Amino acid sequence: MLERQKNTPLPQIGMMRQLSAPHWAQLEPGFTTLRHCAAGEVISERGQPLDHSLLLIDGIVGRRIQVGRKHGARHHLVALQVPGDFVDLHAYPLKVLDHDIIAITDVQMAAITHDRVKTIIDGDPEFTRQIWSLTLVDAAIHRHWALRNGTMRALQRVANLFAELIARMDAGGAAVDGRYHLNLSQPHIGDACGLSGVHINRVLRSLREANCCTYIKGELIVQDREALYAVAAFDPDYLYLPAS
Repeated sequence: MLERQKNTPLPQIGMMRQLSAPHWAQLEPGFTTLRHCAAGEVISERGQPLDHSLLLIDGIVGRRIQVGRKHGARHHLVALQVPGDFVDLHAYPLKVLDHDIIAITDVQMAAITHDRVKTIIDGDPEFTRQIWSLTLVDAAIHRHWALRNGTMRALQRVANLFAELIARMDAGGAAVDGRYHLNLSQPHIGDACGLSGVHINRVLRSLREANCCTYIKGELIVQDREALYAVAAFDPDYLYLPAS
């Protein structure tokens, strides 16, 4: 990790906008180091003791669970994190995680020690509630992923994932002219949606032909957001997005 320069404040983006301005002003100086990871790098492994948590500043991070034994085991994406998300805030009370944290793209993160988190929230019930709410939103998103992959057909699954990601990335100011640099490979999309590569190719073609969106070379171009949301049957309430 690299020491963070004090004269470069972190932006309050994405889910961090759930925090009040005074509470963000308390939290932000606690991020004293920065960490950069390349795409594919394991940020932390399941069972690894953690004494800090990481705030995602740029890029996309995944949570990955291994199924089976080490030789011949398969890995499955169970969550994606976007800028403004704590990627492992639940490590504060748990100390170890039951999943790996991996860099899906090149990422930049800011680190805060758990001792610092404790100092900030001790004696401030409202700040504790706001921090706790961030982990509750994570849980709501996990429930929606289970619903999506357990009940939706292939086209709707992928459309719903795209709708979720752009809604969350909008909160971080990530879009430029309806373009989102997701940098997810087709295997990543398939893994997140429980679909094969053949399914993903067909679904992306169907979304493109319906003039909803085009996904090419890691960039999602949204031509018709309302049409995409309709195909996805997307209701963003479960995201508890910060007010604009």
